[in-house]
Amino acid sequence: MNEEVEIKVVLKNPEEVEKKLFEIATFIKSREQKDVYFTPKHEDFFDLKPPVEYLRVRIEDGKAGLHYKYLYLDENKDMLKNDEYEVEINDADMMLEILKKLDMTEKVSVTKHRKSFEYKDFEISIDFIEELGYFIEVEAKKVLGSIEEIRDRCYLILDELGVVWEKIPAEARGYPLMVLNKNKS
Repeated sequence: MNEEVEIKVVLKNPEEVEKKLFEIATFIKSREQKDVYFTPKHEDFFDLKPPVEYLRVRIEDGKAGLHYKYLYLDENKDMLKNDEYEVEINDADMMLEILKKLDMTEKVSVTKHRKSFEYKDFEISIDFIEELGYFIEVEAKKVLGSIEEIRDRCYLILDELGVVWEKIPAEARGYPLMVLNKNKS
């Protein structure tokens, strides 16, 4: 299990931020990820606003994994941290079929183009979601100190990079929920 502390916001100036990251950070890699989200039929994870559980199959660079994520929220429904459980799978198509046979409902698919960088003790990712646009995620590589201190440091990094950003409302947080909401309208 991984414990993650991260922030994610809408990125309004992706070209400038990417240029700055190439100047001051270490480029890790660029990749495309396809995430297929599932929910049990008897308990739709997306009924809770915002959802605090996600089950997905991620396909990336010819590899696949099954991921379960549980989010911890504060009183304002802002994410404090999350626990993520991951396992590699050899055959994504078979895993998708197994989940359907177990009466899981395929809820939504999200295709993400991600560029990741290492900066100080953080991983910074610029995401382009086909249906949604640009986002930036700042994730602590090590959980040292309080969650509030780490989150504050994540926001300071946005300032250091000159990020023009917009907060994502709690009720719309998470790429799968944003795509679902966009598809409904």
